[in-house]
Amino acid sequence: MKALKIILTYFLVLLFTGNSLAHSDMPKNIMAAEIKTVHIVSEIYPPYQVINEKGELRGWSADKVNLLFTRAKIDYKVDIYPWVRAYNLALTQSNTFIYSLLRTEERESSFQWVALLCPIEFSFYRLKVRSDIKLKSLSDAKNYLIAAQKGQASAEYLLSLGFEAGKNLSVSYNNDNFILMLIHDRVELIVLSLPYFKSLIASNSPYVKEIEAIFSIDYLRKDLYLATSLNTSATLVEKLRKAYLDLAPELDSDCHD
Repeated sequence: MKALKIILTYFLVLLFTGNSLAHSDMPKNIMAAEIKTVHIVSEIYPPYQVINEKGELRGWSADKVNLLFTRAKIDYKVDIYPWVRAYNLALTQSNTFIYSLLRTEERESSFQWVALLCPIEFSFYRLKVRSDIKLKSLSDAKNYLIAAQKGQASAEYLLSLGFEAGKNLSVSYNNDNFILMLIHDRVELIVLSLPYFKSLIASNSPYVKEIEAIFSIDYLRKDLYLATSLNTSATLVEKLRKAYLDLAPELDSDCHD
């Protein structure tokens, strides 16, 4: 009865003051009671997140996240969005998780990093017939028009190095778009991850035989994570981190084909 009065008082404060209270100001038992289903956002990004023949979300990262939430006994709902929208939701909304998010120095203080999922690496790719395009450094790439995915760490990194949208950088909303841009000579280079490129081979993509990697981007050889906003309930984060420790080394094993 006492707990019920506390909850009612909390919501009456919200109703009459119009102010929201931070999670740190709310008792942990109330936080746990009010959070029934956690929101997870992601994108389709083979082989980390794919829709199988049964219409289920599976993949290297998706399977690990499912194990984590199941072990932590947390109900969740996954919504698939364009990456930029998913990223912004996870950045700003409480109790919203995202995967697979590349952990970089620039993003470090913007999220709570819950669980390591898989490694990833990126390279510049060209058409095989464009043997005239050669890179010895990242600076050399500024001489060409490059396509990268909007909101991804690859595009963020190139912009931080002085690449300019509309000049030598074309930002697209998904990988499939800029693969077609490369095939049709609308750009000269694209940025792809190695696992994604291998997924194109596995799916017998009609374009995969026409493109090749020519330069690895060392800075983007990092790890993908399950992450969440800074204002997400500490109770949720603690439960998931404990589940991660309980499931090791299963979740720490390398992702593989």
